[in-house]
Order: sequence, then C-alpha cells, then structure tokens
Amino acid sequence: MKLKKSEIVLLSLALAALFFTAGFFTGRSSGDVKVTIQHDSSDRTLPPAEDPGEGEKVNINTSTEKGLMTLPGIGEVLAERIVSYRNDNGAFLCCEELLNVPGIGEALFDAIEPFITI
Repeated sequence: MKLKKSEIVLLSLALAALFFTAGFFTGRSSGDVKVTIQHDSSDRTLPPAEDPGEGEKVNINTSTEKGLMTLPGIGEVLAERIVSYRNDNGAFLCCEELLNVPGIGEALFDAIEPFITI
C-alpha cells in the first residue's frame, strides 16, 4: 500500500497534533502550578472571646485573658497587653504578630508558639 503525498502530510499533521496535545497534558504537573493566596489585611474583625478547651491550642484572636494565661510565661499583665493590642489593632493575622506586643520577645514567643493558633 503506497500513500499519496497529501495523505502523508495529513498523517504527519495528525501525529504532530497528537504529540503536542499529549505533551501539553502530561507536561503539566502540580509542581508547575503556582498558587498565590492573598489576605485582605483590612479584615481584622474579631470573633467572640472564648477560652480554649482541654488540650486545645489557644487561639490568640478569640481567647480571653484567662485563656491566654494558660500559656507558659503569660501572666495577667501580658494577657492584658495581648488583649489590648488585639482590641487596638484588630485580629492577629499571624502568630508572629505577637512579637509586636510589648513584653513578648523571641524567647517567650518560641516557648508559646507550639501552643497557639489564630
């Protein structure tokens, strides 16, 4: 069976399209996808205050002073400062923002970080 020139051209184009399409779909892996998450920093509304349950992390955005005082190294004065900072600036956007509270330095933050969440 001998193919005509036009059939060879069509077959070549079809194969090229097939390889291009296959390469397009197989070449895209989850490693190629970049995801950007933006947080609206103006949304710092505070949910109602609550105390952590037994064995739960302390939510620095919702915990009361009493709940914050369950953290190692956080007494009444620092708990008041955390709540005051939160009331003045809105909800914490990340746990590291606690470093902006007067009296909380790197060492204290490192000690409480495993026990807090936002």
